[in-house]
Amino acid sequence: MSVISKIFNPQSKVLYHLDTVLEYFAGKNVDPITMEIDPSNACNHSCPFCISGHIHLKKFKGTEFFNRQMMDRKTLLNLAKDLSETKIKSIAFTGGGEPTMNPALKEALIYLKKNSNIQMGMYSNGSMMERFDLFETIAESLEWIRVSIDAGSKKSYDELRVTNASNGFDTVISNIKKLVETKKRLNSKIIIGVGFVVTQENYDEVIDFAKLFKEIDIDYCQYKPEIIQIERNGTQDNKKQQISSEFWAYKIIDLLNEAAQILGKKFESNAYKIEDLIFDQKDYGRGYKECIGSQFQPCIGADGHVYVCTNHRGHKKYSYGNLYDESFKKIWNNLKKRKEIMDMINKKEKFCNCTQLCKPHESNKMMWSIKNSLGNDEVINDLKKKSKEIGDTIIHKNFI
Repeated sequence: MSVISKIFNPQSKVLYHLDTVLEYFAGKNVDPITMEIDPSNACNHSCPFCISGHIHLKKFKGTEFFNRQMMDRKTLLNLAKDLSETKIKSIAFTGGGEPTMNPALKEALIYLKKNSNIQMGMYSNGSMMERFDLFETIAESLEWIRVSIDAGSKKSYDELRVTNASNGFDTVISNIKKLVETKKRLNSKIIIGVGFVVTQENYDEVIDFAKLFKEIDIDYCQYKPEIIQIERNGTQDNKKQQISSEFWAYKIIDLLNEAAQILGKKFESNAYKIEDLIFDQKDYGRGYKECIGSQFQPCIGADGHVYVCTNHRGHKKYSYGNLYDESFKKIWNNLKKRKEIMDMINKKEKFCNCTQLCKPHESNKMMWSIKNSLGNDEVINDLKKKSKEIGDTIIHKNFI
């Protein structure tokens, strides 16, 4: 469990892009290193722990965010063209909802693969690959895909993921196997992973999950903690989060160690989040005073809004602008608007509306450290040396 991950290591990835980070601190308007794009807000599953579960709440009905469930073809393809002309290194297609539910996604993937050097990855529930004939496109276009499973049996899968499909579990397992076969047939280098969000409802299947995927030729199995979401009123259910922390400390670590023995090199975990969850129940490792990481990893929602980050999708006050009104490049170059929103988060709200252990959390640690080292040539030169040495010690370097 304590082994440093080659895949899930945001601090090393930030260090790898040190030159870009230093340009930002020097006052230059740099393009994001990576971004998440939500082709769809619609989803055929309804997982209670979903980071985007708030999207489907009744309070969003009648709003632009709720009503615009799919990014339309024209907007998605215009975005792909726009991004192909930037210095963005990577895109992760995610959601909002299930990205593969957008019929235009396939066309966008093919365009970006052909017309840019942008690396692409995808988070998916894996249920729609057959329906939209995506196996070859995924294998040929993406650097990686991670399929969310969160269970080790059909019964648990159906109960936890709340899907109406009677054969949902079997379909996803079949699709994963078919994708593995497609990878081999095309001699693709795509990395195929599966994910397990550990909750108080499914932790007893941590080992079943490991045994299941030990026998399937995927590249890794990732375990990560459920992150308790906060209400948008500036308060957080710290008691509930503390229960989650104690739950991990006393029940889960031993199970993960056993899973690691079963899976060997296939085992992966968000160890850094787990450590903050267990050992710092007050601030969860948030020693930084600014959210710098979000300036390198924004999120574009299916509603067209360019959000500060994944965790703020759906809340327009955290939007830099909308693709239905203007291009991404024009939105990103509006430095005044971006500064207004970041000042609100950093100075006025002071993260009170930010989820603990959020998407930019780990990169913020490294960037805050770099910022506080500016002017110390010895430290900066040492960081530059480490940046050059990272090389093959991490995978997916462009996906922070």
